[in-house]
Amino acid sequence: MASWSLLDERSETELHKARLLNVEEKPFKRITKRLATVSSIISKNADNEEQREVAAGTTEQLQEDLTLDFAAFDSSIARLQFLHDANERERARYDDDKKRILDECQSVRDKNIDLRHQLDGARATLLQRKKFDDLAEKITSNRLLRPREDQLANLAKLEDECRELERESETYTETWRERRDQFNKIMDEGMLLRRQIRDEKEEVDRREGMNEGTEDDVAATPRPELHGSATPRPDGDGQPKEDDEGAKGDDISTPMPAGDNLQVPTVSGRPSRNTSVAGSVAATPKVEQEEIDREDDEGGDEDGEVSGEEMDMDGNEAGASPEVENEKMEVDD
Repeated sequence: MASWSLLDERSETELHKARLLNVEEKPFKRITKRLATVSSIISKNADNEEQREVAAGTTEQLQEDLTLDFAAFDSSIARLQFLHDANERERARYDDDKKRILDECQSVRDKNIDLRHQLDGARATLLQRKKFDDLAEKITSNRLLRPREDQLANLAKLEDECRELERESETYTETWRERRDQFNKIMDEGMLLRRQIRDEKEEVDRREGMNEGTEDDVAATPRPELHGSATPRPDGDGQPKEDDEGAKGDDISTPMPAGDNLQVPTVSGRPSRNTSVAGSVAATPKVEQEEIDREDDEGGDEDGEVSGEEMDMDGNEAGASPEVENEKMEVDD
């Protein structure tokens, strides 16, 4: 623990000088004077014993005065303590008030800032409203404009039309979806029908090829013998004719026309009955094939068949002309 000891005189003097309240020195000085008086009285009584009895009454008075002085000093000290406590409370209250005032100031500053922003917004709104008022004045002052009731009726009518158009759009969307589905179905059925027609056509072509093969066999039957009255052929005419017929069979796939099967006329100048029959039988498949090709092919294919037929006919006539000339020469001989 710290030791508490008395200070020296100089330190006490400096301490007394450094006090804040000089008014409170009066009770202390009075007690000091009383103590000094007590010291002088004791020293006098020690020197002269005769005066002790006289100073007995004075001592009682001095004791009472000291008691009163100490009471005054005690009351002054108590007052100082009370003042100290009051000052502490006042300082605490002052700190609280200071903090509260500072908070209020800050809140007022913040509120002023908010009010300033609101004021700026109100000014901008006021300026905008003034502009709107000017525009409205210009619009309403125009005599060509219709009344507000008519405009509202027109707007309601336009809204109804917009809703009707939206419903029609939804209906059209559903209709187009159905039509697209139907079109896709028709396309699928068309492709199926096309495949069926192609298969049927291939079947018909196959059958016609088989019929043409049969008719070629019928057309390739041997020529009937000539009558005895006819002029005999030279020996060298038989082989070239067979060669010509072989070349014609290689170059021409269709049956030979009736001109290839010409027979040597009889004396009466009429051809043989077998010759005419064979020629008519051989010519029949080609006509049927031309009709089928004409039905299958449209436009340009028909012209191609006609040109091919003419070329075949020309070729047949050209191929048959040497044989006819030989027969004519035989008749002349």
